[in-house]
Amino acid sequence: MKNVFFLCILILSLSGCESDDAARSSLNSTVAGDYILTSLISNIPVDFNGDGVSNVELLLEASCFSSMDVSFLINGDFTSTVAEPSFDSNNNLSCPLSLQSGNYSLDTNSVLTVIANVNGGTITDSKQVIFTPTTFEFTVTGAEMDRYISGRNSTPAAGVTSLVAVYTKN
Repeated sequence: MKNVFFLCILILSLSGCESDDAARSSLNSTVAGDYILTSLISNIPVDFNGDGVSNVELLLEASCFSSMDVSFLINGDFTSTVAEPSFDSNNNLSCPLSLQSGNYSLDTNSVLTVIANVNGGTITDSKQVIFTPTTFEFTVTGAEMDRYISGRNSTPAAGVTSLVAVYTKN
């Protein structure tokens, strides 16, 4: 009788895992694809390129943001080209690009979690996202920007308290 009970527990636990895996696979197939950054909207206009014209659309202010992309694979892997913005002593923006890779998961509450391989280590980040059949978008807070752009409080990016990023499927 004990063996039957343990067998039932084992079968239930395995079928629970299969259900989770099936749900995860279904979510992954929904978002799988190649996306490019098509919009990066700041809460305030900025003039990063020094042309005297301020914009809320940062793709008009810095060409490096236009090269940002991400590829989500059905198996839960991703690769991404990201800009690493910084300002020099004259407040000129530069943002070299880097390639990141790792794993991702999307839960049923539209929280995207990525585990990225960065500088020989890993970082884990979770973010609420909005997925449509052709796009996904998310908001970056000022506190999150402070983590990625050191010393930004004395730069033209100081007043930016939020960014909305929109990626479009190729």
